Amino acid sequence: MPSRLVVDFHVHSRFAIGCSRDLTLETLGRAAKAKGIDVLATGDFTHLGWFAELSAGLVETNDGVYRGPAGGRFLLGTEIACVWQSHGRGRRVHVLVLAPGLDDAARLSRAIAGYARLESDGRPAVRLSAEELATVAWSVDEEFVIIPAHVWTPYFGMYGSKSGFDTVEGCFGAAAGGIRVVETGLSSDPAMNWGVRDLSTRAIVSFSDAHSTGSLGREMTILNADPNYGSIRTALLEGRIVETVEFFPEHGKYHLDGHSRCGVRLWPAERSNGDGRCPRCRRPITKGVLHRVEQLLESSPVVRHGGGLVYGPPGRPPFRSLVPLDELVAYAAGSGRTTRRVKETTTALVDEFGSELNILTRVPASEIETVCDRASEKTRLRRTLVTASKPLGPLIAEAIVAVRERRVQIDPGYDGTYGTVTPLIDQR
Repeated sequence: MPSRLVVDFHVHSRFAIGCSRDLTLETLGRAAKAKGIDVLATGDFTHLGWFAELSAGLVETNDGVYRGPAGGRFLLGTEIACVWQSHGRGRRVHVLVLAPGLDDAARLSRAIAGYARLESDGRPAVRLSAEELATVAWSVDEEFVIIPAHVWTPYFGMYGSKSGFDTVEGCFGAAAGGIRVVETGLSSDPAMNWGVRDLSTRAIVSFSDAHSTGSLGREMTILNADPNYGSIRTALLEGRIVETVEFFPEHGKYHLDGHSRCGVRLWPAERSNGDGRCPRCRRPITKGVLHRVEQLLESSPVVRHGGGLVYGPPGRPPFRSLVPLDELVAYAAGSGRTTRRVKETTTALVDEFGSELNILTRVPASEIETVCDRASEKTRLRRTLVTASKPLGPLIAEAIVAVRERRVQIDPGYDGTYGTVTPLIDQR
């Protein structure tokens, strides 16, 4: 019987442009354990420098799954930007590629080396269409898994408003039949995708697209699989998904239409009479994920809530929406996420309860309070929000429970600006 496996397969290394210099195998392995991730993708295996570190630092423990130098389990994964012309438009579509092992990863890198400068970016831009990339990968080894990344993102998603398509077939052509899984991205959740006919027979997964260790696991997928590549591949392709862990889609930075430079954010009712241009400067607005989903939506499935999960049509796994633990601690403490007080309290919770996922979904509020109050006494965190008289422990516990129950206030993101999700708690 396959086990319950928490995975995050959209990750980057320090060799990817715009990513933390602290992303090493050691830090990734330690962070994965703290987040509650059982198997993590390596990210960026096409980069020669990173691949050398992977080859030296990983030890295969199961077929296609490796142990890192500081612990943690990894499989070979990367994100590739396919850049090509189709139907008179320039296309830039990001694709996740999972490899059966180090040898196959190296062979794929050699196969695409003539189409990209692999040494320049861990997330290389490759002069191949999505169809051509999939065909090349499957010619190297038919066991590669190809997953369109953050499919609704305006600039780089398969369905994105800037360079995307209306169907998987439009993007992948003759290779579309092999595309069995899509990644939703931070600005949409499964419920937004359930009514899109093009996805009716495809599995929906969620990963973090982590650019730092702190953002690992902000979205995850829980599979019915054993920790080996073959079992994981089968679970993905056959949709053996227990549940997914999501951002609130409004938390993502492309949920609504808008123009961030002018501070213009447009809700569906506001954009209906618009002409696609910013009402202040008349430049084009960025069409958000919600808008794009509505263009392709063919039905609105009934959803129900229970036990912190959102349920949809038969055959579709449920999902839960969470807020990262350090954000909730920071909110309760009235401090920034990177401050010492927030880091020490978050670390104390993880040390006590094993992982952030466990804390956010299962640990009773009373136990969270006890650990937080103990940390407060130790680090003088008894004073929290200026207007709050409660100690830190109850505030953090209430914030976590409020998110579990979806009792939140949301200020949606747009045009590259993240939204905010605030738990509704009594701070008196």
